[in-house]
Amino acid sequence: MHPMLNIAIRAVRKGGNFIIQNYDTQNFIQNNLEKKKNFIQNIMYKTKKIINNIISKSYPHHIVLNKYAYDSIRKNENIYWIINELDGQYNFIKNFPHFCVSLAIIIKNVTEISVIYDPIRNDLFTSVKGQGSQLNGRRIRCANVSTLESTTVAVNLPCHFNDTSFSYFEIYKILLLSGVSFLCTGSTVLDLAYVASGRIDCLFDFNLDPGNFMAGKLQARESGCLISDFQGGHENTDYHSSNIISSPKFIRLFIEKIREYHH
Repeated sequence: MHPMLNIAIRAVRKGGNFIIQNYDTQNFIQNNLEKKKNFIQNIMYKTKKIINNIISKSYPHHIVLNKYAYDSIRKNENIYWIINELDGQYNFIKNFPHFCVSLAIIIKNVTEISVIYDPIRNDLFTSVKGQGSQLNGRRIRCANVSTLESTTVAVNLPCHFNDTSFSYFEIYKILLLSGVSFLCTGSTVLDLAYVASGRIDCLFDFNLDPGNFMAGKLQARESGCLISDFQGGHENTDYHSSNIISSPKFIRLFIEKIREYHH
């Protein structure tokens, strides 16, 4: 096992275990949303500190960043660890058991290692560039589909709607009539891991957060997925646009179906 992968696994497991220890303790503030937000911010701070300490002990010269500090990455010889200590925090607040911890390791501006851990299900998704993706130590591949019928697409809806949004509603309508089922899970990182493992057929995202995308992108690519825009352009580097992440065959079917509705 790659030594940095080993440390990353140890870090996310310990961070995830801390989150689970505090998962049920929020019941005493069930009806106070403001207190719950403060509670979860404290949990996230302590989780990040736990993960950071494990990384720093093994690799004191590496740079550890929160996902929101993604823009601080520079094209140099430094090695960056990007922490997302709790993706799906609103699920956590609502006691909906669907969230995860993730780490991405970036070397020379390339994501080389990704770890996504679901502490509720004890699912560990890992990937190393050029070596494939795994779930709990077993190799995974994205879904092999030949039709849109009876497929499942995860969506991450935009926070603000505008005139362009109506074209997306038309896309949803056409895909629903084609037999596609939509999910909005509240955790984009887990969505990407599920696409990589074939649990979900596709992720359709309006505005991928680059901090989330770093961990999930490698998982998807190493499982055989492509990342495409609506015109079929692959490996789109504009995170603030619509993206489709799925198998090459699914993307072709998807784009053929929606192309006339995209502006």
